[in-house]
Amino acid sequence: MTSDSLPLAGTVVVDVSRMLPGAVLARCLLDLGARVIKVEDPATGDLMRHAPPLIDGVGAGFIAFFRGAESVGLDLRTPAGAAALRSLAAGADVLVESFRPGTMARFGLPEQELLTDNPGLVLCSLPGFSVSSAVGHDLNFTGLTGLLRALRTEGIVGLQLADVTSGLLACSSVLAALLRRARTGRGGLVQQPLLSGPLPFVTWAWAERAGGGGGMSEAVLGGRAPAYRAYRCGDGRELSVGCLEPKFWFAFAQVVGRPDLAGLGLDTGPAGQEAAAAMEQHLAGHPRDHWLALLAPHDLPVWPVHDLDAAPHEPRLDDLTESTPTPAGSFRGVGPFFPSLGRTPERSAPGLGEHTDAVLAEFARR
Repeated sequence: MTSDSLPLAGTVVVDVSRMLPGAVLARCLLDLGARVIKVEDPATGDLMRHAPPLIDGVGAGFIAFFRGAESVGLDLRTPAGAAALRSLAAGADVLVESFRPGTMARFGLPEQELLTDNPGLVLCSLPGFSVSSAVGHDLNFTGLTGLLRALRTEGIVGLQLADVTSGLLACSSVLAALLRRARTGRGGLVQQPLLSGPLPFVTWAWAERAGGGGGMSEAVLGGRAPAYRAYRCGDGRELSVGCLEPKFWFAFAQVVGRPDLAGLGLDTGPAGQEAAAAMEQHLAGHPRDHWLALLAPHDLPVWPVHDLDAAPHEPRLDDLTESTPTPAGSFRGVGPFFPSLGRTPERSAPGLGEHTDAVLAEFARR
């Protein structure tokens, strides 16, 4: 797929956001062919540049998300910086910001003025909350929505689920706004609060609780059924057994040598718990590779559980991963988020302010 044939080819995005939600959105738009101009504080840049570990002096996350972007250094607290951003917004299709409500206005860049200057602009805002200027982070948002305790009974989760999902939802919002602009000729304000990020994960669970509890997500899909859980094998490594359909669990029980458990796959009561314990004890008799080899000819939903070190080397992910360039080398990373429609740019993430002069000169001529 050539750059010109990508869905967002020719679309100019000015990204004034900071940290992960905006980075996820930027990566989505980059993969779909948009030109992303990342505006950063010229003194420090986006904090993701400094988040360890550093690869060739740059944060690994920044390298992964901002491949192919351009970097412009602007101090928005100064009149000159604010004026430069106004010029960029006037020539852009999309502007993304993640400041607390009212911050853009204090910079002298109120949303309505930017939309008046450029009626076709899609202005995407990523505040923490939709109706207040309160602050929060991923941990707060997963905690407020119930997702955190649905995932773990104590402690926290080492993945930024609210931030990532907010970025993905924001991408859908931006694409929908661009589609609307194609019909009406007008852009507009799109707000995607970070508190909304966890909500798709808990929609079904909330509905089940409203209906009295004890539903699929809590019981069967929550690991109480023998047919849908992770089992530890003799070498300490795990198998994910997703045999929800009775035919799959029946075949699994037969192949691994426990046909007596075939009728208990979806039992979430005491008998099911005993069956799960018996299956785990049985699987502990051999290493994981033994069971995978035994199951391979039978086309069942049973796969290895990898940690983050092993996952990039999983052969079934080969078509979804690729070499990620760094300033002085590369590492194996995630490929396009939209493999059928996108292509991750080949150019490595930009240096801080690398494109400032060229971009500002270009937009001054428009």
